[in-house]
Amino acid sequence: MSCEASTVQTKPERVKARFEMLLMLFEQKFRSGLAEEYHNQIFINRELLHCAVKAYFDDIERYKAYAGSEYADRHKQAAYTMKWINRFRPIQLRENAKADSVLVTVNQRFAIYSGLVFLDPSVTAGMTKKFFQHLIYTLTYRPFTGKMLATLIYAIECAVKNGGKI
Repeated sequence: MSCEASTVQTKPERVKARFEMLLMLFEQKFRSGLAEEYHNQIFINRELLHCAVKAYFDDIERYKAYAGSEYADRHKQAAYTMKWINRFRPIQLRENAKADSVLVTVNQRFAIYSGLVFLDPSVTAGMTKKFFQHLIYTLTYRPFTGKMLATLIYAIECAVKNGGKI
């Protein structure tokens, strides 16, 4: 599988840097944050991760061109990261993996985890387990757009920074 070239031109070094950041995030933080029983049941498909990163930049560049923006704010970065990781599902299960609710939603969990790194850590700290499960459900079963997720993430940030928990 390879990512098809698009008409949007993103600097290859930006794609490479984001790919490497997400790969490091998976290998050094996300996987180690899972229960040890899952560590050997999953792996990341680098080609699918690269496709997700490329699609992210293509989508962001189209959005910026449409909106006349020079940059994408942190909410859009978080949202579009979640969108494309969720779409490409780069985390794969090994043949002998025993699928349970964590493994079945591991890509959604990684998408959320990867998106939240763009936000202030207080946002993650203010997120309840119930809301996290709601996000997993949304990414798994509901149609969504990057713009919709960006708006939701902005609302989350506002709620948490105003002393609330979500």
